[in-house]
Amino acid sequence: MKKNEFISELKAGLSKLSAKETKERLIFYSEMIDDKIEEGLSEEQAVASIDAPQDIAAQIMRDIKLQKRKTKEKRKLKPWEITVLILGSPLWITLLLVAAAVVLTIFAVMFSINLVLWALEIPFFIFSLLSQYLIIACKSSTKLTVMLAKKFIGCVKGFFFGKDRS
Repeated sequence: MKKNEFISELKAGLSKLSAKETKERLIFYSEMIDDKIEEGLSEEQAVASIDAPQDIAAQIMRDIKLQKRKTKEKRKLKPWEITVLILGSPLWITLLLVAAAVVLTIFAVMFSINLVLWALEIPFFIFSLLSQYLIIACKSSTKLTVMLAKKFIGCVKGFFFGKDRS
């Protein structure tokens, strides 16, 4: 296949792109073929050393779809939505603070229970064989509490900062 045939097939495969994007990619592959010819390959060998134009066009289209999906613009708030958010802020800020206080209280209680279990372990360790079972319970309870705290913090972080930034 000659360079002109390769470029025209690639151009046909990139017909869904804008004229500017198509031109940039055609120039890139044209220069690539020219470089290979300068290295001593014949025109047919230079074209053969590159993937088929249909495969290249398909890969470019996949890359562009992926890129557009990643750079999708966020929707801008309308003026009436901003007004509702501002006027409703006394209500939703209060509700958020109450929810945060409830969650912090739950975690404080969970950590307090762990502290009590570990404190109870000391007398049992000295006076009883039940100590082994209480140690297992203490370790399991502590691991569960820490795991739940990590998951919760990850969820809050993902909510405020998005999954890509975490």
